[in-house]
Amino acid sequence: MNLKGFFLVPTVKNPDKGLWFIFHHESDGLLAVDLSHEHPDLPYRYVEQVAEHEPREKTILLGGPVQSDTAMIVLHNDCKAAPDPHVIDNNFSFFSRKFLLVSGQPPQFTNSEEVPSKISLTPTADFIITMGFRMWDFDVLEAELANWQWNILPASPDIVFHTARAERLNRALRTIN
Repeated sequence: MNLKGFFLVPTVKNPDKGLWFIFHHESDGLLAVDLSHEHPDLPYRYVEQVAEHEPREKTILLGGPVQSDTAMIVLHNDCKAAPDPHVIDNNFSFFSRKFLLVSGQPPQFTNSEEVPSKISLTPTADFIITMGFRMWDFDVLEAELANWQWNILPASPDIVFHTARAERLNRALRTIN
């Protein structure tokens, strides 16, 4: 089963209190971003100058411990909204940019060729800005699932884009039958 576009929701046995959105899944593991924790060092004002329009929630999320200071993932529900989207499913796609914060210079994002670029999306696109991600080896995740540390649920655009950050995990938990 491909888990792209699903949530990993911690159970009461799991000390992790994040709501993880899986955006990449291969046979050896997966990549996910936490949709519940604000980045402690990057206020939204750092990206105001490089985003062509604002997300509903003006927060940069700490998506995970890997590349949390430079990798940028933007999730949105309009697959045609971004110039080079990686489609996850009918509801979600993402693209990444490097975030550069150099003392004395305005913040900037760069594309894969290291060329400065704006976050250019269609005005109707819903998006979330996260810095960093988390990787799971499939064997590790399988063991955690066997120990009932996670629930796997289909991700909902309503929870991702239209629910306040502080409420996302609780909303996802309420969908468990």
